[in-house]
Amino acid sequence: MLKPTIIALLSGTAVSGFTIQPATVAVTASASRNLVKPLFMADYDDSYPSDSSEDAHFEVKEEEDTIDVENKPATATETVVSSIMDFLPSSLASSGSITAQDRASINEAILRLEALNPTEDPVYSPLINGVWTLRYAGGYSEPKIPSPTRDLALFLYAGGYSPGLFALSLAQKLPSQLVDVGDLTISISRGQPRIEAKVDVTLLGGSEESVVVTARLEEDSGLRFTETYESAAVLGQTVDIPEALQYSRDLYVSYVDEDILVVRDGSGVPEILVRN
Repeated sequence: MLKPTIIALLSGTAVSGFTIQPATVAVTASASRNLVKPLFMADYDDSYPSDSSEDAHFEVKEEEDTIDVENKPATATETVVSSIMDFLPSSLASSGSITAQDRASINEAILRLEALNPTEDPVYSPLINGVWTLRYAGGYSEPKIPSPTRDLALFLYAGGYSPGLFALSLAQKLPSQLVDVGDLTISISRGQPRIEAKVDVTLLGGSEESVVVTARLEEDSGLRFTETYESAAVLGQTVDIPEALQYSRDLYVSYVDEDILVVRDGSGVPEILVRN
């Protein structure tokens, strides 16, 4: 008896005097019209001009994780580089104006920068190649007793002169009343001689010439080059240096990235180059 009753309830038939009918929803004609009501322009709030932005009607929340590039905190490397640049002169030719205290601050900043070197085995990195401006060349403290042979001894037994400094010294030996010495640029390429140190000079009358020193750059390890002079050209006159007289020095790359190159000679004297 129970089973037929359950079946009847589910099928909506009458059982024991009661009738269960499917539920219906009465929809009046007016309600039907409201359900499908076309939307006209007049239904918008016309309190705003027709050419106003609809954004005024809505409150849009900005993403909380938006990065403000202008106020982004400086990285450790950027902070150290900035501290170095604050002490550097505008050009290498005016480096004589660097005080002993400034030189000490530069050396401390270089040590901090070298500890942040992002490039493994920098000698093999393509970042070495490019056109650089030599902005700083470290030196030795002045002796308390001047020695006429000091510069020669440093050249022969210490780190020596870089091709860039050699080119600059050649340019500065030209008569200052006849030539105006420009900036020193150092180009490092993939083919030998890899280094070209160039100083542009302007002669009296406006004509432009240059002093150029070239050098080979041999890879000895991931950190060390051997740099060997090959030729020097002054005002268009080129002199190839005989092999027996070609000067060479060890060069250690202690830092390189897309903008800065720091090298040290065999005695540890640093040079800072900035990419053009």
